[in-house]
Amino acid sequence: MVVDPSAPRAMSCAELAGPNLDKDHRMMRVARPTTITDKGLNRAIKVVGLLLVVGVIAFALYYWQDRRVGGAPSIADQAVAAAEAQVQKTPNDIAARDHLAAAYVSDNRLQDGIAQFGEALKLSATDRAALLGRGIAYVKAGQPDLAAADFQTFIANNASGEYAGQDPQLEQAYYELGAVQLGKGDAKSAADTLQKALKIDASDADAMYSLGVAFDKLSRQSEAVQVLKMAAAFVPTGWCAPYQELVTAYTGLKQADGAAWANGMVAMCNKQYDQAVAALTPLTAGHLKIDALLGLGYTAAERGDNSAATGYFNQVLAADPQNQSAIIALNSLTDPHASGASGVASPSAAPAVAASATPGASN
Repeated sequence: MVVDPSAPRAMSCAELAGPNLDKDHRMMRVARPTTITDKGLNRAIKVVGLLLVVGVIAFALYYWQDRRVGGAPSIADQAVAAAEAQVQKTPNDIAARDHLAAAYVSDNRLQDGIAQFGEALKLSATDRAALLGRGIAYVKAGQPDLAAADFQTFIANNASGEYAGQDPQLEQAYYELGAVQLGKGDAKSAADTLQKALKIDASDADAMYSLGVAFDKLSRQSEAVQVLKMAAAFVPTGWCAPYQELVTAYTGLKQADGAAWANGMVAMCNKQYDQAVAALTPLTAGHLKIDALLGLGYTAAERGDNSAATGYFNQVLAADPQNQSAIIALNSLTDPHASGASGVASPSAAPAVAASATPGASN
């Protein structure tokens, strides 16, 4: 995840079309991370929703793109060839067109992918995979206005359906549109759109982060702090952008202790562990005690000092026995099958509406 809110984010339903992910923030999204600290792996979870629309090709290409066996064609090349053959065989098959478009986008042939999604839309103007996939491809190609038009069409076609409130692709479209609006400088529209995404999926950390950026730009710093802390609670390590934005929000609020905590978390995230400890330790005696102790626990865990990390997380639980961040972090330290000290339980309401579920006690 990058600080630039206009950047495409995790393969949102996105890697629908499958491109080059990782920091390219559109092709995969964070969704309900719990004990996973690697944000790239968290994002991979979100692609499952896409499989319901476009099939397994994008998922396979994400993992195997550019990996070659000897001198054989790459998996991406093989997938493109197979998809092209299928389209030649059944040119009026919408799913075949979508698969070919996804293969092209995964191979970074964006204009070819856009063209094939366009062919699918000629066959069916409401094809969900094509509208969402082409919109994402347009974003990656640097054509935000065309992307927004596709996302808006998708939303218009699907926002009033019986299952709209549980539709992961609709949530994706709202997120993607909100990100485009934010990138174009329309923070108010972005905030409204991103809140609609969070009504469908209250655990979408990417949407929380982007909403926090929008609130910050609208001088709604208190709301920005709430939603950004929620995003950071879902992915407390390995994702620096929410903490960096929290520095801006707390500074706007003229809350020096909050800014000090956020700067300490930025240091932790950037593996500047001594700086993190120096910034966080003084805060353990104040109203940000729980936040600071969690930060010290994450810092110790990142350093590989599980004993110290356990001590900090136990101090959190002594003050707040139900603190989910500490519970999950401790489980990850003691469970050999857990992958890291990260994440919180999924909230029951979107943070824009219920902003109290933060890792600590206050703003």
